Amino acid sequence: MRAMDKPFAYKLFDYIDKKGMTDIECYKKANVDKKTFSKIKCNPDTYKPSKQTAVAFAIALELTLDETQDLLASAGLTLSRSFTFDKIIRYFLQKGVYDIFEINEALFEFDQVLLGC
Repeated sequence: MRAMDKPFAYKLFDYIDKKGMTDIECYKKANVDKKTFSKIKCNPDTYKPSKQTAVAFAIALELTLDETQDLLASAGLTLSRSFTFDKIIRYFLQKGVYDIFEINEALFEFDQVLLGC
């Protein structure tokens, strides 16, 4: 039997460390509130983020598309080529644009759920 991958929270903390950010810098840049981040910290083995929250952290951490897919996979999520939200996120990741407010403007224009918030 293959070993299990790390749950979302542990992957997130690994990426925060790898990118040299503090927890506070990361959740603020992700536009995620302190309460949500506290839930992640206090329940790392069971916390399951929404897709929007997981993507917001990926954007804040300036992850590549592959790294973003890795982080999302740790929460049982993925970016597909079939949904408008996912296509918009893929576009910005591939262009190397990590401004969450610019991405949210595009999401808003297409009537999609915004990141963070």
